[in-house]
Amino acid sequence: MKRSWPRLLRIGVGAILIAYGLEKLADPVAFLKAIHEYQILPSRPPWMMNLMPNGIPILEIGAGLCLITGFLRRGASLVMGCFLTAFTAAILWRTFRVMEETGLAFQQVQFDCGCGSGVVVIWEKILFNLALIVATFYAGFRRTTA
Repeated sequence: MKRSWPRLLRIGVGAILIAYGLEKLADPVAFLKAIHEYQILPSRPPWMMNLMPNGIPILEIGAGLCLITGFLRRGASLVMGCFLTAFTAAILWRTFRVMEETGLAFQQVQFDCGCGSGVVVIWEKILFNLALIVATFYAGFRRTTA
């Protein structure tokens, strides 16, 4: 069992990425609206903003499949680890904006972060993302003996 847990971690991270990608693909309009709420991407040219609701989920699904199968796992891990880091930073930035606008304390902030899981408690989402970032890099770059 000791040797199989890294493989289980890879499968788990891959499954999470695939699930998030599928949830976003199921409602691209809602995902586009969530992306727009961050106000960090340019609205011109419009094709850039319109590419995101389909491009990001396809990237997540592809990276999840790569992690599960082991095919190009290091590249997939690197790309998704960097994306998750950027997304987590964006969530944190938006959280501080919400705190400033509403006067809420950090642990009270809740909103739809665009991850496909609806309205979330932000501090919990940030902790989950940090764990997912570590797991993504570990799953991609841990040496395998099999």
